[in-house]
Amino acid sequence: MPSSATKSELRQHFDATRKAMDRGAITDRSKRIARHVLNLPAIRGASCVHAYWPIPEQNEVDTRYIIDALVERDVDVALPVVTSFEAGTPEMAHRRFTGRSDLQRNEWNIAEPIDGPEVLLSNIDAVIVPALGAGLNGHRIGHGWGYYDAFLKDLDPSIPRILLAFDDCVRPHVPCDAHDIPVHIIVTESGLHKVASPDDAPDAAGQP
Repeated sequence: MPSSATKSELRQHFDATRKAMDRGAITDRSKRIARHVLNLPAIRGASCVHAYWPIPEQNEVDTRYIIDALVERDVDVALPVVTSFEAGTPEMAHRRFTGRSDLQRNEWNIAEPIDGPEVLLSNIDAVIVPALGAGLNGHRIGHGWGYYDAFLKDLDPSIPRILLAFDDCVRPHVPCDAHDIPVHIIVTESGLHKVASPDDAPDAAGQP
């Protein structure tokens, strides 16, 4: 993959890379990522963490290990709920995870806590961000729908933004657009990868 690859080319590359992994590798790598995330001071000191529920069929980093551990710590976990599926209107609500039995799949096969209480953005202490892949410049390659960029734009910029990805899906640099919101730290199975931080970036790997 050339360094000049476009977002579309990288999206296809990262998607193919994940699909080539077997379930055992996904499980092992996800557990290692979870251990790194749960040891972050920004997570250890949080009362409410915004996460995402994985879609196993897409070989995403399995966040269920993180979510289960946070719940055991009595930390509130907020999950996104898509409120608009129309192109160009990336809108989400945010509801507290109240148990696996209360999740419902939306039309994109994303599990959502439909009946959980709404979580205000002001109550979120850290955000775990999904991605197909990422660059050490802090930018991510998602599915291109813009939901997370719209969400992160409305979030207090001092809130740590923690991206999860597999080592094979991280590059030194990925292209970005003016509306893209960078993350503060990338966590892979091999550990923490600090990025070129924006001026408002907290030290997500340091003190909460």
